[in-house]
Amino acid sequence: MEKNEKVVLLSGFTNSEIKEILNCYKENKKLPKDIIFATVTETSLKWTVEEWLSELSKEHEEFKKLKENSSKSGTE
Repeated sequence: MEKNEKVVLLSGFTNSEIKEILNCYKENKKLPKDIIFATVTETSLKWTVEEWLSELSKEHEEFKKLKENSSKSGTE
């Protein structure tokens, strides 16, 4: 994970609350747009912080690639 990457960890929220949080974030044009959002899972509870950040960074890169590919193909 890069030194300047920003991560927001969500824990204890319902799915609908998470969707609302993400929608509010997307609507606020003043906030940085390259933030990694994550929720706590049973699996991630067992990870060290280093493992957790490494996994988030990998997933974030994969999502960015998928988004770029869908933008190029016009399916976004």
